[in-house]
Amino acid sequence: MTGARIDRQLLLILYILALILLREWLIPVIELTNSDHLTLFLLFVALSFFLALIKAKWWIVVPTKLIFIVVATHYVFFEKVLFTKETLVHVSGDFLSNAPIIMNGDWESITNPFRTVLFFALLWMTTYLIRHWIEVRKSILLFYIMTILFIAFIDTFGGYAAGGAIFRIMVTGLLLLGLLAITRLAEKHNTSVPTGAFLAISVPLLFAVVVSGTLANILPKQDPIWPDPLPYFESFVQGSGEGGVAKSGYDTNDSTLGGSFVQDSTLVIEAKVANEQYWKIETKNTYTSKGWEQVSVDDSQTSYTPGMEIGEIASQGNVDAAAQQLADLKVSEDFSFIVYPYGMNKVYATKDVVFQYLEGAGKYSTEIEGKEGVLDSYQVEFTEPDYSLKKLRATRMEDFSEVAEDLTQYLQLPEQLPERVEELAKNITENQESVYEKTKAIEKYFGRNGFVYTQQGVAIPKAGDDYVDQFLFDTKQGYCDNFSTSMVVMLRSIDIPARWVKGFAPGEFVLNDEGEKVYQITNNEAHSWVEAYMPGIGWMPYEPTIGFSSLTDIEYDIELNLDDTLTPEVKKPEQPKKEQAEKTVKADRNFKNSEIFKTMGTWIRNNMWIIGVIVLIVIFAGWRIFVSRVKWLPKVLVYVHRTKQEDWLTFTKRYNSLLKQLDRSGLKRATGMTLSDYATSVDNYFGGERMKMLTTAYEKGFYGGNITEHEWVVLREIWEDLINRSSG
Repeated sequence: MTGARIDRQLLLILYILALILLREWLIPVIELTNSDHLTLFLLFVALSFFLALIKAKWWIVVPTKLIFIVVATHYVFFEKVLFTKETLVHVSGDFLSNAPIIMNGDWESITNPFRTVLFFALLWMTTYLIRHWIEVRKSILLFYIMTILFIAFIDTFGGYAAGGAIFRIMVTGLLLLGLLAITRLAEKHNTSVPTGAFLAISVPLLFAVVVSGTLANILPKQDPIWPDPLPYFESFVQGSGEGGVAKSGYDTNDSTLGGSFVQDSTLVIEAKVANEQYWKIETKNTYTSKGWEQVSVDDSQTSYTPGMEIGEIASQGNVDAAAQQLADLKVSEDFSFIVYPYGMNKVYATKDVVFQYLEGAGKYSTEIEGKEGVLDSYQVEFTEPDYSLKKLRATRMEDFSEVAEDLTQYLQLPEQLPERVEELAKNITENQESVYEKTKAIEKYFGRNGFVYTQQGVAIPKAGDDYVDQFLFDTKQGYCDNFSTSMVVMLRSIDIPARWVKGFAPGEFVLNDEGEKVYQITNNEAHSWVEAYMPGIGWMPYEPTIGFSSLTDIEYDIELNLDDTLTPEVKKPEQPKKEQAEKTVKADRNFKNSEIFKTMGTWIRNNMWIIGVIVLIVIFAGWRIFVSRVKWLPKVLVYVHRTKQEDWLTFTKRYNSLLKQLDRSGLKRATGMTLSDYATSVDNYFGGERMKMLTTAYEKGFYGGNITEHEWVVLREIWEDLINRSSG
């Protein structure tokens, strides 16, 4: 480290104060992680400061700290005699077992001894940084502020009570700041302050800090004027706030959309079903410019009991029995409703339950014994919808006039919707004729125009902003709510009835003990998509969100043009997923890595003494090469620099490398000595005026700005001669 040297006695005081501050970091970490052994970590910090205080060389510091770490880790975890073959085998085996874990990125599985070593390494780097702040920067303000913020955060949001810690941090930190301020003033005026005088100057500072801290601690305190922020932030984490970061999962409140959320892999539903299905819960009809609400237009309810024909199927007569499928669902959450696939025919349940179907929302609530109840398992009989491409392409906008159903609520838009949203929808669909083709054009728009799927940093519209307008024209990044809401609004703006749908995506399948597919659906699969009304056909689902694929079956009953960009996706027979294949490849790779490291570990354990001898030989050889670098390094530098371009940048690198080599060879530059004076002392030692010529050229360029008018070849020859002489 560079910087004006601080008196060693004063440096000892500064290190002790820094140790007290660092201790305030360690105490909550030890308490909250149940780690114990605070004394060992404090001893390591004290050892680091002690070695810095005595100016120990690096080749003493590094082995000393490594030995301490090994001994401390052994003391905590291993009940064996230290530095025996058995101990080395045990320790090396434990450390080697972490190699495949780290390579596979499974940081949570690393062993506790290895965690301890990593924590010691972190302390090692932290003490070095604190030394830099004290000895070079002579300011500890940043570390002081970080300490206050850390303790305040832990005290507010964690289980650590920081009452006494705040007082200790305040007194210790202010003392450190004051002492370092005096040091900076002394350095600025190029004077030295004896330790005794320094302490005498510090007495008023110490008195003021202690008295003010004591008074602040004992005087009566006013009650807080701000409410406790913890419940507010917890509401964000739990998804009940109006912004911030919420958890993924189904939520009934969609009045304010936007904001980031964190993943929640809690299992919600297990569905034993043959193929992927979208699991529908409800729809909403009213867009508010900030989110969705369900405004009751039709409050009528229809009651169904298990086994009754249900939903649209009830009015369609007989259903082809061969096409019927069965989904067996087990629900882990307390849902007072059912989730169901498209084409639901019947629901079966063992409990005496009544399904109350709310027509407007498309939601089936569950009532048990006359009140809201929860079903933890039920079966759904369904027939997957199959749509005719010929009929879809025959749909026309004028056909809506012949639809008997009142679709007005599904054309609702807020009055303040920016006009450019409608203009964009018209531009996207202007070349399409059928209702279906217009809808598909909007569905595919997002994946072709630079939109990004993300769950973090998603904007929340301000008071005067529109949620859809902001997404379409400003941010272009978001998750399913952004994509689905934007599609519904654009469809409505060109008079195509559409509604917003909520439920769950298909999830990931596993095979149960009987070899049957079971789809595991977590809170991460909570999803929203779109239903648009096709004249003569009815409501049809669409999936605009990037990264999600449509599950709609299309019957290709017309001749297709292969260049047709609006050709719908075929629901192909389900193949082994790419993700499953990637997981298999990753598992194979992990297995191979584990086997390689296992073999290496066995060989090392069987040849420990040979490895020890080889390591010692390598260390000794490396040490000898390093110590003798004053002899061989000049030849390497000359060879390297001969191939470089002759200019000012190369010259400055040569000059600085010469200064370092002269220092290594014993011609040290005293503190405060100018380059000219140093050049004179070097020339007196070697004879001639070579160093002076190099220094004159360096000062002309560095101070005078003349970096072109030099004889570079001559200067290189002088430099080569001097650096070769420095090798002895």
